[in-house]
Parts: sequence; C-alpha cells; structure tokens
Amino acid sequence: MTHADGATRPLRVLFDARMATRRRTGGARHIRGLRAALEDDPGITVLAVSGPPAFPRHNVLTTIGNLTLDLAWTHVALPIIAIARRADVIHAPFNWAPLAAPVPVVVTIHDLSWEVLPEAYPRAFRLFARHFTRWSARRSDQVLTVSAATAADVMDRYGIPPARVQVTYTGIPARAAAREPRQDIVLTVGEFEPRKRVPELIAAHRTYWDGAAGDPHRCRLVVVGSGGSDEASVLELAHEGCEVVGYVSDERLDELYRSAALTVSNSAFEGFGLPIAEAAGAGCAVLIADTAALREAGGPDALVVEHPGPDALADALGEALRDRTRLAALDAAMRTHAARFSWSRCVADTVAAYRRAVS
Repeated sequence: MTHADGATRPLRVLFDARMATRRRTGGARHIRGLRAALEDDPGITVLAVSGPPAFPRHNVLTTIGNLTLDLAWTHVALPIIAIARRADVIHAPFNWAPLAAPVPVVVTIHDLSWEVLPEAYPRAFRLFARHFTRWSARRSDQVLTVSAATAADVMDRYGIPPARVQVTYTGIPARAAAREPRQDIVLTVGEFEPRKRVPELIAAHRTYWDGAAGDPHRCRLVVVGSGGSDEASVLELAHEGCEVVGYVSDERLDELYRSAALTVSNSAFEGFGLPIAEAAGAGCAVLIADTAALREAGGPDALVVEHPGPDALADALGEALRDRTRLAALDAAMRTHAARFSWSRCVADTVAAYRRAVS
C-alpha cells in the first residue's frame, strides 16, 4: 500500500487460520504452510486469527454447532476484526468467505466435491457447502484454487471469469534423495471419507497380497489417516498385510514417502491430491485413480488405474510391484515434476492476487 507521501508499507492481510488446527487434511496443511510462508514476505503483514475452537465431531448436534460457529465467525466476526485491525484485505483460505466486508476479500477454494459427488455427503452439508461456496466465489474479489482442475470447476460450475481466478499450488518441501533402497511398502494417506475409497484399496491390496504369497518382496500396505465415515470399514478390512497407523508426525510421514516403493490414491475426486504431490517430491512412484487433479499432482509419469473397481486396482498394484526396477527409475522424473510445487511460487501468486484485489 502507498501512503499520501508516496512511501509504501506492507499490505495488511487478515488471514483466517481457523481451519488450520481443526483437521489434518491437505487443506489444513495448505493453510498452515501458506501462513508460515507469507510471514516471511516483507511486503506482507499477516494478521492471523483463529477464532473459537470447534466442537469435537460426534453427532448431528456438534455438526450443527460447528456450522453455526462457522457462520458467525465468517460473516460477523471477520468483518468486524478487519476494521479493528485496519486490514487492507481479508483472505479466507478455506472455501467460505464473508458475504459482506469493509475491505476486499480473497477466498481459496480447495475443491467442489459436494458438486461433483453429491451422494458422498449428507443433504444438509451439501446444501450448506454449495450455497456458501458459490456465494463466496461470486462475491470475493479474487478466487484462489489449489489446482487447475479446481479452477476449471469453479469457472464452469459457478460462472467465475478467468480474470478473477488464480491457481496457487500448495508448496512441497524439497527432500533429499533416499540413500537406502526403498522398502517393501505401499503407502496411502488421507482421511477415510467415502470418496477416498480406502476400503476398496484395502480389499484390492488383500487380493494382491494373497496372490503374491511366496514373493520375498511382497509389499505390505501402510494406511496413514483416520476419521471419516468409512473409518469402521477401514479397520474391519485391515488384514495381516495391512497396517492402519492413524495420522503420524510430519517427520514420520517424510520417512514413509522416502522409503515406500509406491504411494497410492484411489480417490474418486480430489481438489489437488497433496499426498501424491508429496510422494512425488520424495521421488516415490505413484499409482492414482484417473482424475484430473490426481494427474496434475502426480505428473506425466504417474501410473494410472483407468477403470475403477477393486479388481482393476488389484491388477494395477500387482503389475506395478512386479517391476520394482521400473518404479525406482522414476525417482528423478517424480522430483522434477514436484519442483513446480513450491511455497515461493505459492506466495508470489497469492500476493499478486491480494494486490489485484485492492487495486
């Protein structure tokens, strides 16, 4: 921003960090990483606010309570705080932004899964998300997305002009090449939502596991994640070759990416596919369902399961894991692709959107 005397001062950004601590999803990791990266930019003063804590997700009452808190925080508290903190712009980094605000607004939309797969969500949440995300996109001055696939969805489904949409990829930490040979591990990471199709992946791995009996390099499945309505099914289907470890520290996750022979996402729909991009950054080969965002995250050398279903997935697992030399040879190509996902680029694109919003 420029003062009347011509001097410049850092742009004051009211950054809504409320969702960063509520869940351990890719969206929450994006918010935490972006906040930290923005705070290193001398042209920005980050005014981060977190709001009241959410209720633990137990039942419909706690869900309604959290939605009510979200509405009050987003549409009442944030505009008031923007005035009190003398913000130049509000950044709502998780789908929903104030419908009216005293300063320009930038919103980040991570995906439109409730539009693409409505059957995967309760009707009340689907209506809530559709209504407020559409309003947020149409009323915000700039719309950021975490992938070109989500940008296309936002423009096509909500009619947002391209001039107001900017892709800001999540940053992937640079990782040193693995010094040790990769282990006999297949890795999958994420919350157990129905669209992730984790039970189907476990069933497919069981078919592979039984068929590879006697193979000294038979790969066990390590499932990182928890929560979601499929959690009971995931735990029930886990077998002797499958270990469900819950969420792990960033350090442990990094070790798994660097040691796994293959990282898999069987998701029917993603806004981006952060675990696949992170695996690529560690030089790990990836096997993905055939979706636009996962292809974007995994790059041209990703192995793609073109036909859905546990049988096709089991066949794809077996074919990929029979040729470990081929998987290992993908290391450099995966790293080269993942290099495009940097926090420096994300910050530059985000700050450019802020400046367009206030201009």
